[in-house]
Amino acid sequence: MKVINNKAKTSSVDRIFTIMRGLLILSPFVALGYLTVDSARAGGVADWQTIIGSNPNNTVMFIVAMMNPFIAYLLGFVKDHLNMGDYDYGMLNLILMVAAEVMLQNFIYALGIAFLTYKCSKVYQAPIKGCLKRKIGNHLFRDISGSIVVLALAGICMFAMLRLG
Repeated sequence: MKVINNKAKTSSVDRIFTIMRGLLILSPFVALGYLTVDSARAGGVADWQTIIGSNPNNTVMFIVAMMNPFIAYLLGFVKDHLNMGDYDYGMLNLILMVAAEVMLQNFIYALGIAFLTYKCSKVYQAPIKGCLKRKIGNHLFRDISGSIVVLALAGICMFAMLRLG
């Protein structure tokens, strides 16, 4: 595929990448703030370990929030590969990250990454349909290994959330 070097076209995608990475990195701090406020509202001021360990829902929420910085880290690789012209790598990983965020029930982040996937497919003229077909014989599992780890952890968290109700 042809590499897109037009800065005017890619600047909007770069801006969306930066916004999404920033939001994903901030999510553990938001979760800790929520847990602190929830604990203070219940009448007790305790340390982090007690707050997280006191309720299994809090534990799962914290684990889900801690996965988001890793997804932000993977978005950096996706951005680099898209800038180098490896559109199949970028599009496959973005699709898998959307699936992981849906499994984690982070619908705002899922919508943000889905919008980013849409913008990347338009700006880089990388059709989503053929990217899997082109990658099948060309190191598919090596290229999506980070997203597979995220999907595995998201599956564990989804199972825990479903069991907790």
